[in-house]
Amino acid sequence: MEALASAGLAKPPTTQPELQRQLAKLDACVGEAEPVIELKPFLRGAADTGANGLPRFQLNRVLRGAWCDPEFDELGVAALERADVDHRRSSDQAVIDGYLTYFPTGRSIMPMLAEAASRAAVRHDWAWRERGARWDLFKPQMGPAKVARDFVTRDADGISHLMRETGLGANLAASGFGQATFAETCKATAQLQPAEAVGPQRSILRMFDTEAQAGQLELVVRALLEPWIRTKPEPEHRKAISEFLLDQVGDPRLQRTRWDRIVRSLAESIGEERACEVTQVFKRWLTEVAMREFFRAIAKTTDRPDQWKQREAFWIAYLDEGLVTDAWPALGSRAKHQIDSLIRQSGERPEYGQIRGGPSQSSSIIMQIGDLRISEWSDNGSCRFWSDTDPGAPKLYAKVYDGGKLRTTSGRSDFEYESHVPASPGWEGKFAGIIHRRTSIAHPRFGRGRGRNWNDRW
Repeated sequence: MEALASAGLAKPPTTQPELQRQLAKLDACVGEAEPVIELKPFLRGAADTGANGLPRFQLNRVLRGAWCDPEFDELGVAALERADVDHRRSSDQAVIDGYLTYFPTGRSIMPMLAEAASRAAVRHDWAWRERGARWDLFKPQMGPAKVARDFVTRDADGISHLMRETGLGANLAASGFGQATFAETCKATAQLQPAEAVGPQRSILRMFDTEAQAGQLELVVRALLEPWIRTKPEPEHRKAISEFLLDQVGDPRLQRTRWDRIVRSLAESIGEERACEVTQVFKRWLTEVAMREFFRAIAKTTDRPDQWKQREAFWIAYLDEGLVTDAWPALGSRAKHQIDSLIRQSGERPEYGQIRGGPSQSSSIIMQIGDLRISEWSDNGSCRFWSDTDPGAPKLYAKVYDGGKLRTTSGRSDFEYESHVPASPGWEGKFAGIIHRRTSIAHPRFGRGRGRNWNDRW
């Protein structure tokens, strides 16, 4: 049977693969590309025979598959010339299949193939005539973008219907034209206003094919993040995007090399500054989740909820104003199991470091405000302040922290530690004063705070 197939002869219906049955359909949707490992031996044999000497079913197989490799362009051209003379519906369908399946943009053969497909589309009274006119399918520089403009206006059901209408089939990733359309859909989505972007972003998440579209990942990142540079999506939508990005690219705080590649790739089309803005959106989300979930989890486990509520209000005020650029929980060995569970229950994916040494129930949130590294504690421990250039400052995003070093009471002249006294209100002004003195960043409520002398107000 395999020998018959490699020679271009159809297999019996009971053993004919689904791919071949799809390709046999006329006036329907484009099928998936035939496996190259099977196709190339046949094409080499067909080249020896010559396009004019092939029976119809072998000619059609050439018209569909010759575009898999420039090696077969000459054979493909000869097959197109014969199809233009024969005007057979099956061959015209094969020309269109070949064009849409491989969509060889960037190759010298593309203009000839596109023109041949355009002629084939209007030779019969069938769906391809209308499809070509409506979406400019056979104009390579216009077709994918035109279909994409329709994609971003449709809901899930509408997109499924549109894919059938255009003849692209159920899976955009299955054809070169479909992948080009997906890329244009990403570009169009990236430029939408936030309220308009939610639907198309959900569609992108559904349509993404990990294996086939891995090379388009930077476009997906842009589509999912760029509309949110100045605002935030609803929590559930943000979680869906975050889950996807964590799975496909990784955490930008931990997988920096992968995200640097995304930035470099995007910079080629939108500039480095904009590319950095786009990718910073995700880091901002993760920073916010880290802080909010840490404070929420501690609030559920502390025996002093009143005290913790004061600390949460103080630090979250900085976060709400976008003044916390980094936040990373460091959890005690006993505390981490409970806190991890609480964070997961909220639908978030926790990332944190673990503290070794010191009270096992105590945890810390390590923050960056301006050039100041801060370690706030879940217990009565004093808050620590370091310059971020201090070698003794705790590193952000470490997996393990030395509890003794994190609770140090000594360091360079620019190291400070302060207790949460006097009781609230009181310590907030002191902490706000330290942060303003060190960074010139005022607290949203307490402003510049108080100076070193308790009687001094900035």
